[in-house]
Amino acid sequence: MQLKLFRILFRLLDVISSSLAARLAVAVFYAPRKFPAAKWETAGIALGKDDVLHFDEERLAATVWGGDGPTVLLVHGWQGRRSQLAKIAMDLSEKGHRVVTFDGPAHGSSAKKRTTLVEFSEAVQSAAKQFGPLHAIVGHSFGAAAVAIALRKGVRAERAVLISCPFSLRHVVSGFAKFVGLPSRSHEKMYPLMEQLHRCPEEQLSFETIGPDLATPCLLIHDATDQYIPLTDGEMVSLTIEGAELVCTKGLGHMRILQDDGVVARVSQFVSEPATQLSMSA
Repeated sequence: MQLKLFRILFRLLDVISSSLAARLAVAVFYAPRKFPAAKWETAGIALGKDDVLHFDEERLAATVWGGDGPTVLLVHGWQGRRSQLAKIAMDLSEKGHRVVTFDGPAHGSSAKKRTTLVEFSEAVQSAAKQFGPLHAIVGHSFGAAAVAIALRKGVRAERAVLISCPFSLRHVVSGFAKFVGLPSRSHEKMYPLMEQLHRCPEEQLSFETIGPDLATPCLLIHDATDQYIPLTDGEMVSLTIEGAELVCTKGLGHMRILQDDGVVARVSQFVSEPATQLSMSA
């Protein structure tokens, strides 16, 4: 019902004022909904140790698994939470890594109501500074894009895994506009507004710009049946990053990919294998 009302509202506003419709669309886009954690997520989080990420005058909930091994930072996606990465975290911890994940701004237990991709990437930078040095960094979806932006801005890690990664913010926004029935003229007016929020040009949030600047060895994992971020995005991302490996799965979609035993094992293998083996496979 809420979606139907939004579609009617956006059509009406587009007739009255496309600028107003665009402002509302940006506000809705950057106001993530929060969902309860599944039982397996809660069980996984319980096996870690509670911690806090200090970011922008907020104490973001974090969880740490393991002890003194090489540190791996995990970053969840849009409308996600740190517990969604618990299965990957536990597997990496069992292999001797110290694993850290956190609830992003306006996600999970965060008190904020809105955030942006740029702010999310800044939280990744803060996490890398607080919990680093990092051996590896893993991101899912929106979080994968935030990871790549943070790497381009100077976060250091020996390797990175980007799961279900979008090619650009424009690709994601276009999907949102189609989903909510936002007419094209209102849709196009979203981008200048978002540039103001991000304090950077739109092209800085596209892998056309990000990818060539990434020197970190990257593994990309994407599912052929992903209905939110299509496989073509993953393919396009892989072409922009020198030496990147793309692993395609089938039938896991956008979220179950984080629970799949094969995906978890491939992430752990890539994160744990010796650097010499990485350079040989690149």
